[in-house]
Amino acid sequence: MLRVAIVGSGFMGKSHAEAYKALPGIKLAGIINPNPKSAVPLAEEMGCAYFASLADALKEGPVDIVSVCTPTWLHEQHVIEAANAGCHVLCEKPVTFTLESFDRMVAACRNKGVKFMVGQVARWWPEFIDIGRRLKDGDLGPIRMIYEKRLCQLPAWSTWHKDPGKGGGGLYDLNVHDIDFLVSVYGKPERVFAAGHKGDGGAWMYVVTNLLWPGGVKATVETCIDMPGPWPFSIEFRGAGDMGTLHYNLQAGVNIKDGEQNSSYTWYPARAEAPEALTVDQTDMFLSEITEFVDSVRNGTEPPVSLAENRVVLEVILATLRSLEEGGIQKV
Repeated sequence: MLRVAIVGSGFMGKSHAEAYKALPGIKLAGIINPNPKSAVPLAEEMGCAYFASLADALKEGPVDIVSVCTPTWLHEQHVIEAANAGCHVLCEKPVTFTLESFDRMVAACRNKGVKFMVGQVARWWPEFIDIGRRLKDGDLGPIRMIYEKRLCQLPAWSTWHKDPGKGGGGLYDLNVHDIDFLVSVYGKPERVFAAGHKGDGGAWMYVVTNLLWPGGVKATVETCIDMPGPWPFSIEFRGAGDMGTLHYNLQAGVNIKDGEQNSSYTWYPARAEAPEALTVDQTDMFLSEITEFVDSVRNGTEPPVSLAENRVVLEVILATLRSLEEGGIQKV
């Protein structure tokens, strides 16, 4: 039996708690938050204890895994605290704002011999699993261009996303998903060029990033976490290659978990008269992600999202930030 504590009780904390609760051999040891307002109701819903701190939770018994689901600017302190307590750590994205901060987190976990993984949950999105496989297998042929978008309204439950030192805006909070996906397929890009809109809080809320890989693959990623009006949470992938075009499009409610409103996943083969509608088995991405992390803890294997890739993703985000602030093409 593995005992799990969750630091944070917001949208992500609840998503992690529900996934752990669905797994056999897992006991939720507690929901942790110095503010009991949302944490106590979540603990009651999950049938576990509430604690104001990890130190308090550890007084009640050992904790094997800690999920860090707090706002970004708090990640480093919670990851290092959990590692120093001998707990394996799953930390929500974006992991942190700087390479120096990330390296301190990695060092703390390695020094204590505990697993550390960043929760890049979009890797477990069913359609993106299939898209990644098709790209790696060369089904599209030589790639002419990839386009991805991820657009939503400013989360109503947050006051910190607009602060560059707390949430980092769309650049960090949403852009990181599509950058991580592309890095997982193609590795480290060579150069980036970006343009965008900075919100009134000082963070880059709307960003369009152009990326180029050494092998010639090109991609454009459009991100916004502050769409005006009643805009639905929307995601799109379009990959054009010599063998055809692969297209995925989804619209949800205001929030991604408000339910799918419509979606399509289509293959347009070159020199064919009609497109092909594609279907994939639907699975819960949080449950899949957390299952694989728990398996890595149980089996003593490396977590499925590598720290090396996490570092590359952060390098890309930082190069994008330089392009936004300074202008011009930036090396990654």
